[in-house]
Amino acid sequence: MPLGVSNVANLLVKMRRHRKKAKEHHIESSSGDGPLTHPSLAGENVVSVRKVPLEEHQTFVCRDGVDAAKLVRAVRGLLYQKALEVGANVLVDEQWTCTICGPRHRSDGTFRVYVTYNACAARSDRPDPQHPVALQNAKGVPGLMTILNRLD
Repeated sequence: MPLGVSNVANLLVKMRRHRKKAKEHHIESSSGDGPLTHPSLAGENVVSVRKVPLEEHQTFVCRDGVDAAKLVRAVRGLLYQKALEVGANVLVDEQWTCTICGPRHRSDGTFRVYVTYNACAARSDRPDPQHPVALQNAKGVPGLMTILNRLD
């Protein structure tokens, strides 16, 4: 088949459609539009005025299913450890996103899961709740999740 202008144009259109369909198979979830703070830490004079912004990006490779809530919880745990290292003991103004890229074009049936967690580290007399905000928004893939790899 010779590569004429019309053949190249048709090929580009097919590639664009293919890329669009591939993105439709991504599962995206988030904590919401803006930062959230746990109700136990809300109010005046509950947390220190000084807040240190923190961010954590993690990529997981999973097989047979994805439990997004567990992965978001794990990334929050890493962020909480960072907060402890800078002298804080609570996380406030939390926001997370989770994107699951399905195994549609992977022959091994693995999922790539991208989790981003943002929060501010602060000091408080009250204990940290130790769980992510709006965790009920986490969408996963049914099945028994096996984490094959974690990429930083």
